[in-house]
Amino acid sequence: MWAVFIALALLVTGGLVDWYESRDVVTGAHGPFPAAFAAEAPVAPEHVVRRAGGEQALVHGLSLRWTDSGMAAMNLRTGKEYWRYERRDSNDSAVWSFGMSERTVVARFTDGKLVALDLRTGKPLWHAEIRAGDRHRSVELVGGRAVTEDPGAVRAFDERSGRSLWTVNTPESCPEVFLHSVHTPPNHLSAVHVMCNASGRYDRDEYGLLLGVDNRTGETLWQQRTADPELTAWSDGHTLVAPDPDHPRTVQLLGMDRQRISVRATLPPDEWDVVAAGGGTVLSGTHPKNGSEDHDTLLRAYDTRDEHPSWQMRPPTGQEYGRPRTADGRVYVVRQPFLTAADAGRRIHADLLVLDAGTGHLLHSLRLPAMTVPDDSDDFEKLNVLDTADGAVGIGWRDGSGDMLIATGGPPPPAPRPLRLQMGVPGTHAVGVAASAGTRFGASDQGAVSRRRVAYTRRNG
Repeated sequence: MWAVFIALALLVTGGLVDWYESRDVVTGAHGPFPAAFAAEAPVAPEHVVRRAGGEQALVHGLSLRWTDSGMAAMNLRTGKEYWRYERRDSNDSAVWSFGMSERTVVARFTDGKLVALDLRTGKPLWHAEIRAGDRHRSVELVGGRAVTEDPGAVRAFDERSGRSLWTVNTPESCPEVFLHSVHTPPNHLSAVHVMCNASGRYDRDEYGLLLGVDNRTGETLWQQRTADPELTAWSDGHTLVAPDPDHPRTVQLLGMDRQRISVRATLPPDEWDVVAAGGGTVLSGTHPKNGSEDHDTLLRAYDTRDEHPSWQMRPPTGQEYGRPRTADGRVYVVRQPFLTAADAGRRIHADLLVLDAGTGHLLHSLRLPAMTVPDDSDDFEKLNVLDTADGAVGIGWRDGSGDMLIATGGPPPPAPRPLRLQMGVPGTHAVGVAASAGTRFGASDQGAVSRRRVAYTRRNG
């Protein structure tokens, strides 16, 4: 009897999936699946191609972006569309955000639908209906799970089958949930970081909340209030760098395991505007003249394992750094002219720098093709490293407009060379200044740390 019931259920489910997919349009895939350029981020990027702009993510030899009503994958080598998926069951639904893994793309639409696509073909795998609301919604793919938010809850689905795995309810003080990120420390732990009550619609405090979840059962193991997740960064798989929500000038290193989350250490009481982290290194970018978080003329590194500052670097006069990325023990950052709103429409040249994350030593530099500053640029526009994946580095404007540059690798560079020191010379700056361990950096009167996060999410109007 049960066998008959299961067979009927599968038949009905399959019919519903076929009916739903019949309203979708998939074109492609065109040709063999594009292979990754390499297994890790390039040590010495030498080749650059220019691709159409927009919010994009790199995976294998593809770049992914949303379209008016779906998703598209572009072949990075040819610049041609590899596949495209478009919904036809709604006239006014757009992709709000998407996440991807090595096998799957999951898009969350503005009408609440969650649609999973096969990365190789663009064909739908499954879909789920979730209450939409009229505020931004996110989706993260981590450890074979697609994680997204629901009012007062966080939900997880199997990446390939769409099976509902678990639902975690947030506290009563957090009825409105905005998913920020999901990380997976060892021992079946997922650290789910959300923002509570950010729209101001509820008569509740706005705060960050980090949930420790058993990712097999959905059991909540612990929870910790934090500052706004946008002001935080992950140093490694089990260490979060975050300002103390009660004392924003104090930046904490929060260590976690299945049993607890606790403060491991604090950063020096300087101005730490955390712009990137990874592999045990935290990077801070600031403009010491006025403490601005939008023009980074000083890049500093802090080793979260040894718990001390490790190096710092300044660009030449009249230049600044974009937002960096860390990958495979290296830092990727764009050095560019110091830009203001008056530079809108100007063509500029910039350099991609590859640094050793532990020492700050320059490993490689690459002159980038000229880029045009967006016409609607403000005083805070800059070229950022948007992604580092599968042997490629993606570079584009902070607001996602204009073209995207894709840098790929060449042969390994020669051994790292120490950076030339130019300290104490009025009016000059070093191309890079590597500070020895234990160097004390000057205190600042500025307060809270902030971090500009690039995510594959559609911006609210």
